[in-house]
Amino acid sequence: FWLDATGQHGLIAATTDQSTGIKWYNGTSRYTGTTGDGLYAGAMNTTMIVATQMADNQTGNFAAKVCADYSVTVGGVTYGDWYLPSKYELNLLYLQKTAVGGFASAYYWSSGENGSHIAWLQTFANGSQTTSSKGSPYYVRAIRAF
Repeated sequence: FWLDATGQHGLIAATTDQSTGIKWYNGTSRYTGTTGDGLYAGAMNTTMIVATQMADNQTGNFAAKVCADYSVTVGGVTYGDWYLPSKYELNLLYLQKTAVGGFASAYYWSSGENGSHIAWLQTFANGSQTTSSKGSPYYVRAIRAF
């Protein structure tokens, strides 16, 4: 859904949602330090979220974890390096939602947080970005760099 100037590298989205209603956090509101935004920032954000949140509950499931756990095999090659997009990456994905396909007119989580209790999300109905409680269930679509 996005290519750099060389046309050799970019971002690809999963073809389906990884969840239609999952919380951003793993049961405990805490600051994870995931304020990275921009291209490829979601990968580091996802790593930080999973590391911080798994300490709270080893068996829990949450937005960043469903992306980190996602994998797909194409032509005998397994791709397992998926992540929850940054706020910027999520907007790029929204701008290409028709080409990618399969999106609901709903809110999708980003990996960016805005404090210990709030994280960023974007509606795919009209593209607006806002914040919500990390304990609210929203959609998730994983992306990866190539």
